[in-house]
Amino acid sequence: MSKQRIAFLALAAGVALSWCAGAMAGTWRLKNGEQWEAVASDPQERYLHAISQLKELAQSGDQAEIKVALRQVKEEFPDRAGLDLDRFIYGEMYYWRDRYGKAVSEFERMFKNYAGSEFAAPALRREFDIAQAYLQGRKKTVLGLFPISGYETGIEIMEKISDRAGLDEPNGVGLKAAIAVAEHFEAQERYLEAYLKWSEIASYWQTGPIAKRALYRMAEDNLAAYDRPAPPQRPNYDASKLAAAKTYYQRFQTLYPEEARAEQVAEKIRHIDEEMAYKQLRIGQFYRRTGKQQAANLYFDMVVRNWPQTEAAAAAKQALEEGQAGGK
Repeated sequence: MSKQRIAFLALAAGVALSWCAGAMAGTWRLKNGEQWEAVASDPQERYLHAISQLKELAQSGDQAEIKVALRQVKEEFPDRAGLDLDRFIYGEMYYWRDRYGKAVSEFERMFKNYAGSEFAAPALRREFDIAQAYLQGRKKTVLGLFPISGYETGIEIMEKISDRAGLDEPNGVGLKAAIAVAEHFEAQERYLEAYLKWSEIASYWQTGPIAKRALYRMAEDNLAAYDRPAPPQRPNYDASKLAAAKTYYQRFQTLYPEEARAEQVAEKIRHIDEEMAYKQLRIGQFYRRTGKQQAANLYFDMVVRNWPQTEAAAAAKQALEEGQAGGK
């Protein structure tokens, strides 16, 4: 029998008596600088000790033992322990039994009916652990037989965590959940979704390390979204992602010049200029092939004026000269 089970069987048999006995031989402290008091006689510490033992029991005890222990704690602390404690401890029990779906259900019942519970914070942290496992590849089982991807479930849980906890604490579980979702989207090459999540984070953080990280990722994700291969038979002429990436890179370069040099942001901006110029050049070449020289010249001239240092500008200048020579 585990130590936790032995402890709670003793608790169920007479927790008050065991605590009193422990106080006589336990740790003592000076209260208000006047009289000595046994630590175990302090109601708050007794309560915390009972909750700690309940958590330990949830890891290895069976449901009947947990039910007995919960009843005893609620009898001993009627003003502190309620049904929110039941939901939290049962959620813990299912978590340690590797039944994540049931664990989340218990935590969600607690959030719905006891939003202000003192167990909300540890329950959110436990949901984060569960969601992280799904994002790292844990499968879900449908009908008890068929394993399927748990990615979307992980994202859904993380989003709920962020909604409940908010994103304004630098070390808070809400921000960690939002970042986990953004990083997951990047790992899955879902760059526009990653960009939107970093943009949401950036709306809460205008300065500091988080703001810097979010700004850089927004630039990177827009560039990565553009660089992905276009769908078959559909040329990628949409330059909006390139324009957005350049804007974010330029802002990053202005605000964080040292980091920008380390990340070779100037080279990335030049790459974007080449891409944008080349796109306009291709459009001009299309109009020239279809016999619409005036429209072609407009695009060639745009490339020369807006991106004069690019290779595309040199090609556009040559195309303009050829067009003028052909018109004579």
